[in-house]
Amino acid sequence: MSFLFHAATPSYADEKLSTHLSSLSTIPANLPPSTSSLQNNKPSKPSPLLQTALHDLSAPKPASFERLIELLESLSDHRQQQQGYGVVENGNELDGIMEMEVMGRAVTMVWKEVLQTFVDGAMELEQERGWWDSALSSRRGVGVYLLQTMPHRIYSALPPRSNMSIPQFKAFKLPSRDALFKPLHSTTSAALTSITSPYVLTRREMLASRKELTHARDEAARRVGLLATQGPQWGSEERKDGGVSISAVEDISGETSRLYSALCQALDVPPPRSPPPSTSKRSRSSNIAVAPITASPASLLVLLRTHLPQARAKIDKTLTTHRRPSALTRLWFPLLFLPPTLYVVVSAITRNKEWMKEQVRNAKETVRGFFVQWVWEPLEGIGKTLRGGGEGLGVAPTTVKSDQASLERMVLDLGKDYYHLSGPALDALGEKVRNGDMEEVLRVYEKEMQSPVKNALMGSLVRTLLIQVQKTKTDLSLSLLSLDHLLRSQQLTFAFVGVAPSVLVLYGLQGWLQGVWKGEKRGKGRRREYFNGLRSIERLLITAPKGKEEMSDRDRGLLIVSVSGMRTWAAGLGGSSRDSFLDDLRMVEDPGLTRGDKLRVVERIWRCWGVEGKKTV
Repeated sequence: MSFLFHAATPSYADEKLSTHLSSLSTIPANLPPSTSSLQNNKPSKPSPLLQTALHDLSAPKPASFERLIELLESLSDHRQQQQGYGVVENGNELDGIMEMEVMGRAVTMVWKEVLQTFVDGAMELEQERGWWDSALSSRRGVGVYLLQTMPHRIYSALPPRSNMSIPQFKAFKLPSRDALFKPLHSTTSAALTSITSPYVLTRREMLASRKELTHARDEAARRVGLLATQGPQWGSEERKDGGVSISAVEDISGETSRLYSALCQALDVPPPRSPPPSTSKRSRSSNIAVAPITASPASLLVLLRTHLPQARAKIDKTLTTHRRPSALTRLWFPLLFLPPTLYVVVSAITRNKEWMKEQVRNAKETVRGFFVQWVWEPLEGIGKTLRGGGEGLGVAPTTVKSDQASLERMVLDLGKDYYHLSGPALDALGEKVRNGDMEEVLRVYEKEMQSPVKNALMGSLVRTLLIQVQKTKTDLSLSLLSLDHLLRSQQLTFAFVGVAPSVLVLYGLQGWLQGVWKGEKRGKGRRREYFNGLRSIERLLITAPKGKEEMSDRDRGLLIVSVSGMRTWAAGLGGSSRDSFLDDLRMVEDPGLTRGDKLRVVERIWRCWGVEGKKTV
């Protein structure tokens, strides 16, 4: 049942990776005519390791994180055996060109992994921050949080359990207020805490957690914006140096170095070396001086194995410290009512055990009867009709012919005995009977009815009555035979009409289950997610610094994070609806559009999808 599964929507990093790798494939990386191997007419053979790496990195499906690390390890070991970057000792420049493209693809995939890590971290931080916002929006939320966390506060204020003796336990007193709540500031005195209400102390704790989450989210969003701004630009424009076009190999090498520098800047990694002032080049997408740092497999491995996990660990540390309380902490108070509720429910079921069993049996029979009698049997009948042509009333054509022949013989005998017909006259009477004309019989009947008692005993009255009975029987047989042909010709139509109600019921149930599985029928939560996500995007576009058409790295990163949340929401939409919705989101992410154009796109989303995320057309 494939309708129970749906494909997740592609992320921003995945789509950009596919685009950049496609652009990299269009850059020609041919050998120059002056290559020594070409002059000697000795074609060079590339390294099998580089061939394997280029094949894996050029596959339609990008290599996984683990496979990328394996390839970089192999390339790093290969690098240690070589002297130089582009030309090996035997003069084979083909290996240098292949290694250049492999490094370009590898650094692009590393860029995608780093970007995806910061986007995911920022989304998690934003989710936790949204929970604190909803809890702080009312006094009730703060009071509920205080009640939820009170057992944990008391447990944390207790003295160390290892040193707790029986006398100390007897002399134990409830902890003071300053032990239950975190200090407002590092210099806050216990006296100030003691005169502050528990509500205010709880609210300040919640505000402090939200502040830390906001700061961490903004920092992650800034790095997302930096990576998006200084992302790969393979073949975006013709690079020249002093009016002379730079070769494709130098273009890939320079872009690889620039992208590696952007990764170092996003991960707060000091560059391996400082460039001379005369060799510094500026990024084509910003005014920041970019060092011509040479990326290597070993340096990319350091980014993936050391600095990227450190960045993720920093985000996880903030989440661990300032995330919402655990599910058990939030639900301990409602769980107190679970035992009495279960007791009441179990008692009610025990008292009405027989009635419950009867209802369960009735439900099983109802479901079984629906599927057997209204779904399976009609479908089986359709199959039989398609194979054998269907079944009618069971009237045989030979029976109708026998009745009609008997009627004809009875009328002919009456013509011989009463009218004394013979020869052509008798044949004409038989033809009339075959055409349904019973005029001669009716004349005899009318004449005999003039003396019904006498003719019933001595005449032909009874004989004419029996002939009319046979006529009625023959007409009935003909009607049944016609009805039989009609049923046989329309039985397939009747079969589909019979199964149509059950099919409609199953179709509606399937649509409902599919909507529940995808999230379309999850009610207010899904509608609220759509509404708040789109409002967040619109607010970012409106509140960006005035007078600047280009957004800052932080604002651009927050915009990408908000749109990524809407991408996750779009996984619950149908195929065509999801594609059109994702097209609008891509326009919001497009750095080539101005803020005014993006606001118009947001207005179009409001107009086409409404405030509940339902397509209006």
